[in-house]
Amino acid sequence: MILFEFPKILKPNSTYELLNSLEQAFSMEEKLVPDVVINLQKVKKTSLLGILLNYKFIEYTYKHNCFRKPNLYVNPYIEKEWERYGFTKLIHSFVSNKDLTERNYKNLKVRVDDRFIIAPQALLRSKDYSDKFLKSEFLPKIENYYKKNDKVVSMIFLCLSEILLNFWEHAVDDTNSILVAEGNDNHIEIACADTGNGIITTLNRVFENSSINRPATLKKAVEKFVTSKKMTNHMGYGLWILNQIAHRVKGRFHIYSEGAYYKNDFGKEFAKKCGYWKGTIIYLSLPLKNPVTLSNIESHDNKKFNDIKINWK
Repeated sequence: MILFEFPKILKPNSTYELLNSLEQAFSMEEKLVPDVVINLQKVKKTSLLGILLNYKFIEYTYKHNCFRKPNLYVNPYIEKEWERYGFTKLIHSFVSNKDLTERNYKNLKVRVDDRFIIAPQALLRSKDYSDKFLKSEFLPKIENYYKKNDKVVSMIFLCLSEILLNFWEHAVDDTNSILVAEGNDNHIEIACADTGNGIITTLNRVFENSSINRPATLKKAVEKFVTSKKMTNHMGYGLWILNQIAHRVKGRFHIYSEGAYYKNDFGKEFAKKCGYWKGTIIYLSLPLKNPVTLSNIESHDNKKFNDIKINWK
């Protein structure tokens, strides 16, 4: 029996432990390995990032025929969290009938009560997903939720824009990059993950020094002007902007890709090796007490900065 066991705590600080326990699955594509158990029964606490990675792991292993009839064990707490973050139907559509998955994406809605939750969205290039869900569905609701603070709205829109553009740049094979977010008056968390071409793979194609190690590649990825698409209108600002925002508001910005991670935790930066994840994971956690905008990050008289075109209206 091969056991994939999720840790008791599925919070951002336990992502390293989680990836170490899951990495073996990414070497099992099309192998239909028998006697596999995916066990979430021990999970007692989670976050939107933990639930997102739970879903993406199930999606990947089912789509790529990694296991033959795996046994999936969950507890009532996990089932409740699946429902709270909008993943229940998506997960069951893979476990029971893969063909339902795309249909279920179109039924997802933003929920707003004492906080807002952005249901998982597939960040595909088609207008049905991008324009309808990102612009028409949940962005106006976030604007209404934070109507008393235009600067908070501006910062959140900017972060969502840059995360979207970054996944479009790197996930060239459109492997259902998934975005989910949760926020209240004081704080917002945004998580996005895919299982396609990771940041490390795409950036190493353009680096002249091919011997750059994986943590060093991720650290370089958050530098200004670093892009995998040279000689195009991609300016290489996206990850740098996200990192600058996290720095300035004393938040957290994490990237995991293909066996390495970069962390900016409250201004302290780390880049090290970790368990392999095919593709890229981005996590952003921001307090909203002192939001920042583009003008706080870099002067508008910078020509390259002015070339960035973001239009969510």
